[in-house]
Amino acid sequence: MISTVKGIVLREVDVGESDKMLTLLTAEMGQISVYGGGVKRLKSPHFVACQLYTYSEFTIYGSRDKYYLRESVPAESFFGIRDTLEGAALAAYIAEVACDISLEDQPEEKLLRLVLNSFFCIAKKLKPIVQIKAAFELRAAAEAGFMPDLVGCEGCGKSELDTYYFDVEGGYFCCESCYRAKETDFDVQAKRTSEAEGIYSHAHLIIPLTPSVFAAMRYVLYCKPERLFAFELKDEAMGEFSGACEKYLLCHLERDFRSLDFYNSVK
Repeated sequence: MISTVKGIVLREVDVGESDKMLTLLTAEMGQISVYGGGVKRLKSPHFVACQLYTYSEFTIYGSRDKYYLRESVPAESFFGIRDTLEGAALAAYIAEVACDISLEDQPEEKLLRLVLNSFFCIAKKLKPIVQIKAAFELRAAAEAGFMPDLVGCEGCGKSELDTYYFDVEGGYFCCESCYRAKETDFDVQAKRTSEAEGIYSHAHLIIPLTPSVFAAMRYVLYCKPERLFAFELKDEAMGEFSGACEKYLLCHLERDFRSLDFYNSVK
């Protein structure tokens, strides 16, 4: 069967001297593996389209067990990603997360659009790297099925607060009154660790958030995809926002990422 899909190269594995096994995230078929014969050769018509982080139209054939590349037309290479080590490190992290949460042979149009928008912002340097990373993490968690409830307090329903006590594991928040009423239970939750998975083993899972940080989280979750990065936070608030989004994603995916370790070492 021959199919034409639009997708981005998230991972590449060299096979022999001239071939590659490509992991693509596509709108139509989700995550697929495609064998590219001869694509490493400079004279190959597929050389550009099969580069890491390149968005292209691919014509493939085969079955879900193994696809082979037949034709390719590059659309966007995101060359600017490699201008800085921090940008390249973030792109690697985004690609690894996308590989982890994308489904095989299922449409992934929303996730693909999220990855493309994130890569575009990195390449064009439209927003601070820390902002791109955090917004991607929170939106990716939602796309993976872990949408937090940020509408109203879990206890009383209040939505406009001075401090939002965000339960990272539960995916909801409480006002101060409800938090104090359940403080003992929250303290137990806050001291839980994920040592077996190696995920921030000393981090508390209840995070007090300021109104500006909470508003940014709400915005990222409910805005239109093309407006995902159209918000601003001051430096201190951006740090809080980044920390909350990273913890939320890692907690719900229940794993860590080598690419994140590298990103944190170079940022």
